[in-house]
Amino acid sequence: MSKLLPVRLEKEPLIEAVCELRVLSNVALNTYFPGILLAKHPMDVTDLRQLPAMMIPEQVRAAQAEMAFAPLVQLRFKGILVMVGERSLVVANPAPYLGWAAFRALIVEVFTVLLDANLVIMIERYSIKYTNVFKENEVPEPRSALAWKFEIADLDLKVNTTTLRTETIVDGFLTIITMSGGVTAQAEGVAPMQGALIDIDTISQAQPQGPSDFASSMSVALDQVRLANKTVFFKCLTDEAVDALKPIYK
Repeated sequence: MSKLLPVRLEKEPLIEAVCELRVLSNVALNTYFPGILLAKHPMDVTDLRQLPAMMIPEQVRAAQAEMAFAPLVQLRFKGILVMVGERSLVVANPAPYLGWAAFRALIVEVFTVLLDANLVIMIERYSIKYTNVFKENEVPEPRSALAWKFEIADLDLKVNTTTLRTETIVDGFLTIITMSGGVTAQAEGVAPMQGALIDIDTISQAQPQGPSDFASSMSVALDQVRLANKTVFFKCLTDEAVDALKPIYK
C-alpha cells in the first residue's frame, strides 16, 4: 500500500535540493549564460565566481565526456545558487528549504532565461536530487529512521558504517538511491553535521527534445520528477521517522 505523502514537514531534514538541466548547445554555457542572467536580472545576481573544475586545463576536460557537465561557474540568484557548466545548468537550494512551489518557480525562471537566449539546441535530460541528513542526538534517531534491511550470511554488520547505492525506476524516471548509516555532511553556510544520509537523485529518461517543447511542458515535467523523487524518499523512511518529522498533509 502506498504511503500518503505529506505536503511538507515541520522538521525538515533536507540539507540541499538540486535541479540539473543537461543540454546540447552551440556554445559553452559557462561563458555566456552568467552574463545573460546578470543583464536580465541585474539586482538579483551576486557572488559570481569560478569553481575548482575551472582550474582543470580545457584539453583535459575535453578528453573526459562527463566533464562537459561539471559546474565551472557559480552565482547567487534571489537567495539560491546557480551553477553553470559547458553544457549544464544547475539550480540549488541549500537549507533552509524554500518549499517545492517556491523552489520550482525559481528553477523555471532560471531555465527560461537560458531557453530564451537561443544557446540550446536540444534538452538531453533533466533531474532533481534531494539530500537529507538525520542528525545525531536528534529525533528521529538516525539509524532507526532508515527503512532498510541488509545482511551478508551471518556476519555482524554495523549500520553506522554501511552505505547502500542502488537504482530503481519510478513512474518512468530512473532514481538513484544512496543511503548511509553514518556520514559527516557539509552544506552551504552550515556547520558539518553527523548522522544518517538519504540522497535521492531522480533523472528523466525521456527522449531529447527541442527547447520550445521542453519550455511548454517544463512546469509539469518538474512536478512529475519531483513527485517520483518524493515518493521514493518516503518509502525509504520508517513510519516512526515520518511521524517524528511532523508531517503536514493539507
